[in-house]
Amino acid sequence: MRRTALPSFLACVFGGFMLLGALAGGCAKSSAAPDTSIKCTPGSYVYCRCKNREEGTKLCNEDGHSFDICDPCETPSNPGLPDDPDKPPVAIDASADGSPQPTAARCGDKTVQDGEDCDDGNAVETDGCDSTCKLAGADPLATRSCPGLDVHVWSKPVSYVGTTQGSTNTGSAKPTCPGTGSGNPTTGAAASDRVFRVVAHKTGQMNVVTSDVGYDSFLYVTSSCVPGPGGELGYLACINAKSGVGGETLQFPVTAGKAYSVVVDGAGISQQQGAFRVTFSIP
Repeated sequence: MRRTALPSFLACVFGGFMLLGALAGGCAKSSAAPDTSIKCTPGSYVYCRCKNREEGTKLCNEDGHSFDICDPCETPSNPGLPDDPDKPPVAIDASADGSPQPTAARCGDKTVQDGEDCDDGNAVETDGCDSTCKLAGADPLATRSCPGLDVHVWSKPVSYVGTTQGSTNTGSAKPTCPGTGSGNPTTGAAASDRVFRVVAHKTGQMNVVTSDVGYDSFLYVTSSCVPGPGGELGYLACINAKSGVGGETLQFPVTAGKAYSVVVDGAGISQQQGAFRVTFSIP
């Protein structure tokens, strides 16, 4: 005799006492219901901390129980620490107009916040980050090797003025940057350079522009500082569009929370080093 499936209603109540559950809204699911406990106010900010113990802020999502990344410290290699279930996240006071905002940046606290290019916690004016948390210094040690001097890019452009003279040769781009426009193929192997570890605080297109340049500049960006046997660095993007003295514009996609090493290098066989201004922005 062919056996037929029970109607869904009877399947729910077949066990007798399951009738009340069926009438209340159907059969019980085998998996537990998602945690929808209210942990925060949607659209508000709370304090957070990352694995390296740096502090930041994170935005409460619309569901009221999950958060965006812990900004600015959270990266794939430096994850945000989970909240203590016994200690609810501490909310940040709302601004005068009622919209919640992160706390104002406090230069010198070693926590980089919106409005700061950097924050090394000291008042040394020549180490790459000055007492106002802006990029500064003619020969910062961190710019002499990969990953480079920390630069944090938020909603406003960030600029550094310096020179490649007196710096080291970090390595060379591999493969050879093909060059566009009048620019020639180059690796930057014979020129001194400066390196910047640029942290994106929004997802979009990063623009790196060199201007006020006194030499034949060349730009490339890498996500890895592991050199090849000859010191070569693989790159995500490169640009050498101009032959001779002048600036360049490099564009590449970025993801919020990730860091990218940008190399300001020299091209050609003469005028390979000199003064420059470099500006980082995410429009």
